[in-house]
Amino acid sequence: MVSATDSAPAVSPKLTPALWVDRLPPAVLPVAFAACLLLLWETLSVALHVPKVILPAPSAIFLALVGNFGEILKQSVPTLRDTLAGFLIAAVCGIGLASLLSFSRLLRDAVYPLIVILQLVPKIAWTPLFIVWAGIGWPSRLTIAAFIGFFPIFIAMMAGLEGTDRSLVRLCQGLTATSWRTFCLIRFPAAMPYLFAGLKIAITLSVIGVIVAEFISSSEGLGFLILKSASLLRTDLILAAITVLCVLGLACYGAIHAGELAMKKWRGE
Repeated sequence: MVSATDSAPAVSPKLTPALWVDRLPPAVLPVAFAACLLLLWETLSVALHVPKVILPAPSAIFLALVGNFGEILKQSVPTLRDTLAGFLIAAVCGIGLASLLSFSRLLRDAVYPLIVILQLVPKIAWTPLFIVWAGIGWPSRLTIAAFIGFFPIFIAMMAGLEGTDRSLVRLCQGLTATSWRTFCLIRFPAAMPYLFAGLKIAITLSVIGVIVAEFISSSEGLGFLILKSASLLRTDLILAAITVLCVLGLACYGAIHAGELAMKKWRGE
């Protein structure tokens, strides 16, 4: 005999605003909020008659972006090139040095404090020295980007290697595994979440390093275009270049995030 309770239709949970928001794709809310800010910006610029040289409306920035797209795209190439090259050098040096120090406690105790002290010095203060040492041009921009991006990668990698579960390390030692095999199978995989966090920070800092170097001495790049536009009082072109710079930074950050997700999927996390 079927009871009245069993025959009653299932009642779907009430879709509250909180549940409705949770079901939205992650990109919807930031995009919607940014659209509202741009709409407010456009409205206030027109209503208050803000001079274009002080703060142009988003529509004026868009027109400057479209009208100068070829020049902006041309100047984006050296900026992106130096950023990626500097970031790759920083990643190789940061991961390599952290891995090397993890094999020797004596070497780690001797070198690690010095690197931390260098980390305390503002990175921008080193920029004039790198220009003197590497000269004016892409070598100095590459060096500055690599130098600034090195520290977060190295620090994150060291933290990941030091935070490895000691019981797993002792188990490998008990099974007579070599230090290199323990590093490859246990310590390096355990450091991957820390490493990707450092890589995300490093790519943004590499962009900053290249732009600062282009501000000081360069005849190409988005930083050079921004300075050139400032001398011509082209605020709309400055903001158009900054917009493209943000897009490039987001693309680089997104690529690293995609790599992190692929790594987690491969590890079954």
